[in-house]
Amino acid sequence: MKKIIALLLALAVVFSFAACGGQSASDTSVPEKPEPSSEQESSAEPETSSTSDNVSGYFVFDDDGTTVTGLTEEGMKQKVLVVPAQAQAFFGFSFDECEAEEVSFEADHDIDIGAVFSADSNLKKVTLPAELSVIPDSAFTLCDGLESIVIPAGVTRIEDWAFDYCENLKEVTFAGTSCEVIGEYAFSNCAFEEIVLPEGVKTVEESAFNFCEQLVSISFPSTIETIAGHVCNGDSLSELHFAAGAENVTIDPFAFMTRTSEITVYIAKDSWMDLNRDSWYVNFGAVEYE
Repeated sequence: MKKIIALLLALAVVFSFAACGGQSASDTSVPEKPEPSSEQESSAEPETSSTSDNVSGYFVFDDDGTTVTGLTEEGMKQKVLVVPAQAQAFFGFSFDECEAEEVSFEADHDIDIGAVFSADSNLKKVTLPAELSVIPDSAFTLCDGLESIVIPAGVTRIEDWAFDYCENLKEVTFAGTSCEVIGEYAFSNCAFEEIVLPEGVKTVEESAFNFCEQLVSISFPSTIETIAGHVCNGDSLSELHFAAGAENVTIDPFAFMTRTSEITVYIAKDSWMDLNRDSWYVNFGAVEYE
């Protein structure tokens, strides 16, 4: 009987091991985590755009999108720049910080240029918007690379020191007849030989052309009313021309300082300037008709 019980226990143990051994290795291993597809990888980390909302071309704008505050790194290297049409003003930026030699504007609307071109020795050419209304104080002061400038038709006033010390500025052209005032020292220390002021100019303020050592001739329009003191004392000034229609002109006795006796004034015969010489209060060297 004991032998029968021992045999049964042995058989039970054998069947138990057989049942365990029937399970495959693949059934007992932990499944590997599947690798994400390339499509899943790209969607996990979206690309970030490199173009900011306040950048247009080479120009950086304030949050308002209309005020230029600087240039991009690539913009700083450009020799030619075109200011985008959206620009309405400049703030905290000057073109003397970059390498630009030529600057123009995409649109002709009025814009506050401030002194953005001031002291820019690289600047050789600038084309201003046709509807620009004012060339402000010191706008181009010390731009010694600038050789010519066209004053847009919309400009009504050239303010103080606008082109002071543009020592190579040889040509100034007025595109229209809206300008009424030439401010103090507006063109002092420039290099032109002749300046022809357009119809519309009423006032030439103090020292407007002072220290222009190569200036030979100034032509005044029929609209001129006031010529202030120290307008020009350049050593070369020898001619003043007044349009036939000029009337009630006030000339400061010190307008041309020590040059007065060496200047010839050209006027129209029987014009107001001819018939009212005593009201000039200036003893020019000679008066001629033209």
